[in-house]
Amino acid sequence: MKKFTAVFAALLALCINFAYAEVITTQKTDGYCDYVYVAGSPDRYPFEYYDNKDDEYKGIIPEMLKKISESTNIDFVYINGDKTDKNSMGENLQVEIVTFTEDGYTYGKDYIELLSYENEGKTKKCGLVFTSLADEDMIAKIKIAANEITVNERNGIYLSYASEKPKTSYMWTIAAIILSMLLVAFIVILLLRIKRMKREYTADRMTDSETGMGNLQFFKYHFRYTISDISRSLYYIAYIILDSSYLRSYHGDSSFDDVLKYTASVLSENTGDREISARITENGFAFAFQSTNDEDAEKRLKEVMNKLNSFEVVKEKNNKLVFHSAVYHLGSSDRNCEILLFNLRKNCNRIFGTEKQILFCDTHSMNIIQEEKKITESILKGFENNEFKMYLQFIVDNKTKKITSAEALSRWDNREKGLIGPVKYIENMETAGLISKHDFYMFERACRQLEKWKDTKLNNITLSCNFTRITLSEENFIDKLKMICNGYNFDKSKIAIEITEDAIEKDRETATKNVRLCKELGFRVYLDDLGSGYTSLANLCDYPIDVVKIDRDILLKTDTDKGKDLFSGIIALAHSLNIKVICEGVETEEQNTLVSSSDCDFVQGWYYSKALPLEECESFIHKYSKI
Repeated sequence: MKKFTAVFAALLALCINFAYAEVITTQKTDGYCDYVYVAGSPDRYPFEYYDNKDDEYKGIIPEMLKKISESTNIDFVYINGDKTDKNSMGENLQVEIVTFTEDGYTYGKDYIELLSYENEGKTKKCGLVFTSLADEDMIAKIKIAANEITVNERNGIYLSYASEKPKTSYMWTIAAIILSMLLVAFIVILLLRIKRMKREYTADRMTDSETGMGNLQFFKYHFRYTISDISRSLYYIAYIILDSSYLRSYHGDSSFDDVLKYTASVLSENTGDREISARITENGFAFAFQSTNDEDAEKRLKEVMNKLNSFEVVKEKNNKLVFHSAVYHLGSSDRNCEILLFNLRKNCNRIFGTEKQILFCDTHSMNIIQEEKKITESILKGFENNEFKMYLQFIVDNKTKKITSAEALSRWDNREKGLIGPVKYIENMETAGLISKHDFYMFERACRQLEKWKDTKLNNITLSCNFTRITLSEENFIDKLKMICNGYNFDKSKIAIEITEDAIEKDRETATKNVRLCKELGFRVYLDDLGSGYTSLANLCDYPIDVVKIDRDILLKTDTDKGKDLFSGIIALAHSLNIKVICEGVETEEQNTLVSSSDCDFVQGWYYSKALPLEECESFIHKYSKI
């Protein structure tokens, strides 16, 4: 009954594993035999492996099982021809024997060692483990037969397999080689494809889509790899700028596109071997070319510039130049392409809109740009660190001598250089495009101070804030102004927009609109420095000015009769237009006496007040009121 149970269990296991198991016998006999099912390892050469070609298990263990089979008439049947886990088959009682190799086996009711051997200083073993399905009589027979196998026979079996590789291993080796070759071929093809895609991507990335010529990346790359240290002194680099705003305003976008293509064509025709040309900004082009000296370089660049400015679309009857260029002879240390282009662009902007077509730059002019760049970076850091402070210079009524207002003045409290006056940085701000940021920065501090003074004894003081011509001419000037002042609670009539006279002349249409909108918002409007620069008295009629400020240069001329008449005449003219007058720059007793005897409405100058930091202002007002 027990034998039947074992056979039935084995057959059941075969049915369960039919989809993947191979049943291989090591020996078949004609007479009666007991079937013992074995779970082996298909890839433990030389001790036990599955031979696909002969469809059977081979190795040291199967050979020994053959000898045991000859002595006992027991037929051993392997049931896992694939790599099904033999251990689980033993634990699940699907077989009676599980083979073990190398390090031994620990579970099962009994086991027998068939062979032991030394490997790397360690004793390895192989043999058979009997599961609880194994019959005691069968175990005894197998053990007796195994012990009868002599040492010489065991060693002979071991050596016969240990000395050669199984035939199947060559098949796997060949398959592995073929697979490896296919994999290598695939990788090579893939790398070539990636390289081509990268090359195509690089070409696209270095090409200007509108003109088809190289872009900034192209110029930087070739500047680095084309211009060597040995040949550097032969090269000149030019930055060519196109007045795109003018072109679009008067000729339209389509003309601008035509000019771009024409420019690319001219530069390409004039770019020789080992020379570089590229479009690096919307309206800027770079051209690196070779010449033996400055004279030849100027001659060659002039030919290019003349071609560009002679194009029918841009050529004007008044001979207005649409293209300008700044050029520089490379020195031995000039390796940074971006710094060179930045310096040239800034220098080129200096002749932009003039009748000068080419500007030759030397080391000094290039270094000045770098110094300006450093100042710009320092200014930006100053904004971040709130280093720009608001100072106030108070203005008094000419008759009562009481304080009525103050001009908000900028001072830079630099962490490294200390207190710096506006003369040292305002021009740099204008050049760097930061002047509007500064103007609104100071305006916000004035609004904050007026909110602080609200409902105090100082609530009647008016603050005037300076706005440059650049800021006043911005289209979004009023929007920024409203956004800032609406964030504070104060009487809008207590703030004045103080503009320089040339601010109105710079962009008349935009400035006119913004000045009128300032009045509509409730602000007062001051016109600064009347009498300096290029004066246009018609502005006093055309714009809603509340107060004009007579420049100090006019006051200094009052030491003559004509100067006094001019001073009095300006005041009378302003009053006739219902505009009040502030006289600036009063510093001496003589000047104060003169101004006090005039019809001037207000007085400003060091004679009454220096520019004071905010923390000293309230104390000054208190002391002044007592005097």
